[in-house]
Amino acid sequence: MVFALASDDPAGEAARGVLAADPLWLAPTHMPIEVMRTFWRKVIGRQLDAADAEIYVSALLDTEVTYHGVDAGLLAAIWRLRHHISAYDAAYVALAEAYGAALVTFDQRLAKAASPLGVSVVVPA
Repeated sequence: MVFALASDDPAGEAARGVLAADPLWLAPTHMPIEVMRTFWRKVIGRQLDAADAEIYVSALLDTEVTYHGVDAGLLAAIWRLRHHISAYDAAYVALAEAYGAALVTFDQRLAKAASPLGVSVVVPA
């Protein structure tokens, strides 16, 4: 999501293309917090102008995503994945598993961990 909102390079264009191709997006409730944290860290590190970060956060708030909180089933799936990936990343994988959805990520480590678990992975290119 960070690339889709804030990047004008080919990665950003690829991310926006993947998002535009499917009108239904699912994410764990912590996703927008992670995205905002990334923007804030870039502002503090002087890699991103604060005014641009405001624009990107506003765009994030306007993005149509269905956010899913954790329930017993999702927590059990996250726990089951604990040997492969972090709990935060496992929430994305568990949602993809539960809904038969593809996991869209630029994170190669996450993609490599999710594929053997039977989750379809899309790395925008």
